[in-house]
Amino acid sequence: MKKSVDNIITFFIMILIIIILAGTVFFCLDVFGIIDVPEKYSIASLLYSKIEVRVASVENSNEEVIDEDFDTVVKRKRKEDVEEVVSDPVETSSKSLEEVIDEVFANTSSSEETIDNTEETNRFYYSQLDVYGKLIYDKLYENKDELSTGTYTADFGTTFDDLLHEENGAEVLNNSFQLSINALTFDNPELFYIDVTKVYLLTEITTKAFSKTYKVSIGGNNGESYLSEDFASPEIAKYSIGIVEQYKNSIIEECKNLSTVEKIRYINNYLIDNTEYDISSGNNVYNIYGTLVEKRAVCEGYARTCKYILDELDIPCIIACGIAKNSQNVTESHAWNYVKIDENWYALDVTWNDPIINNGTGKITDEIRYAYFLNGSNKFFEDHFEDGNIVGNSNFKYPTLSVQNYE
Repeated sequence: MKKSVDNIITFFIMILIIIILAGTVFFCLDVFGIIDVPEKYSIASLLYSKIEVRVASVENSNEEVIDEDFDTVVKRKRKEDVEEVVSDPVETSSKSLEEVIDEVFANTSSSEETIDNTEETNRFYYSQLDVYGKLIYDKLYENKDELSTGTYTADFGTTFDDLLHEENGAEVLNNSFQLSINALTFDNPELFYIDVTKVYLLTEITTKAFSKTYKVSIGGNNGESYLSEDFASPEIAKYSIGIVEQYKNSIIEECKNLSTVEKIRYINNYLIDNTEYDISSGNNVYNIYGTLVEKRAVCEGYARTCKYILDELDIPCIIACGIAKNSQNVTESHAWNYVKIDENWYALDVTWNDPIINNGTGKITDEIRYAYFLNGSNKFFEDHFEDGNIVGNSNFKYPTLSVQNYE
């Protein structure tokens, strides 16, 4: 009898030990965030639990006049570019910094590194993003149709949790977010209905005792729409997309049976003849809707529309950004296009092929109409300087242009 009682006691002690061990393991896994335990079952939540949301918005970089002359700005930007890749060139070389700069940029475009072979120009900016930026871009691109609702939220869960536990993780992710959103719209001008300044990086931080978990999503803040004001509902956005596509299809129809250069020439002339340069007509002057439908645009609108149509014609085309010296010798931020013909890249600045005419006749001569049509680097970089700063100091790289104009 006594032995039987002892066995029962031993059995219950063993069960108790197993329960205590299991509870201890569960507690440790919960407290240190090794497993994700719902709050109502979380022991750590009884000790300390907090959820906060960190919000970051997208910067938007538009045209601006620069209060410096063109040559001064070019010299400064070249110096900054060289200093990024050359460690104290004056001390490590017998050449002066100016000589190093001239040598680096001799017979090349303005950046210290260029991209010569770009097969997928409709994902040109994507190809230069870091791994985090590509994850963001991919998710949004895969759900591109959903973006027209203005309320779609890309949920990344704990994808970036490891990164955000690093010291500068939040800064790295925010930078990748900024670049990826802008890269998406530069690679895909058809996303004209999105106001990128209303797209947010939302980081939910859950703190339990000694652990933190980071969950990331991208969308509107507090469920607000990120559609532009002029396309304030999904119905208006989709209707506007349809109108833009009608214009595009009409233009493409006119390009049937034309050679590559003739197609580019037709697009150049179409935009010149049907678009008025206008800096005072709202946000749409920066996109393809303003250019094609409202027929008003600034340089970014011209460049986005040129790419939008050339993409449909399977002609490699990218949007390039930098600074330029206009006909009034004013230095300003600027956007234009690079197009690829027979394995060579050429510059196309439709905006400057369509200047404001003040001679009373309004006539645009061929000399004006084609002044910046398929330029090589020798001609184009006389008054243009590429810096790749589509937002902030992003410094994207561009293909190397042909030295000579297309003939």
